[in-house]
Amino acid sequence: MRDIQTTLMGNATADPKSRPQEDGTLSASVRIAVTSRYYDSSKNDFTDRKTEFITVFARRALARNLLSSVKKGNPLVVTGRLGSSEWETEGGVIRHSLTLQAEAIGPDLTFGTATFLRPLKEDDVPDHDPQTGEVQGSGGDEEEESSLAAAQSEGAELEPAF
Repeated sequence: MRDIQTTLMGNATADPKSRPQEDGTLSASVRIAVTSRYYDSSKNDFTDRKTEFITVFARRALARNLLSSVKKGNPLVVTGRLGSSEWETEGGVIRHSLTLQAEAIGPDLTFGTATFLRPLKEDDVPDHDPQTGEVQGSGGDEEEESSLAAAQSEGAELEPAF
């Protein structure tokens, strides 16, 4: 198979959208705007080319992380397989769009900083009430928790744990 592998740098045009699949796997998409520039010697300055809009698709863990990490306007670097879609409008006009099946998505650090946070594994997440977020069945550390709560309510300084 001969796929076109490419890397795109652009900005998210909206928050990512979740797209559940029939087989139960998670899929997500986000559109990015890519505007390339070139040096125009007649103006002695850089000039923007036409902005291209590409729909980026992600699946499974990448989709889950995309949904929790990316917001509208974020500068992104995306790598994956380039493709195109064709469809016909109600008026009979044939339209085309560019798509990218993402293999990796990350922030463009040219425009800011980022902190990497590895998602928790299912086994590491305690049982909790999804409505309130309260941890259920915390076990034998109730005395330690109550002394911590008392210290916080009295305004006491807490010592670092390290």
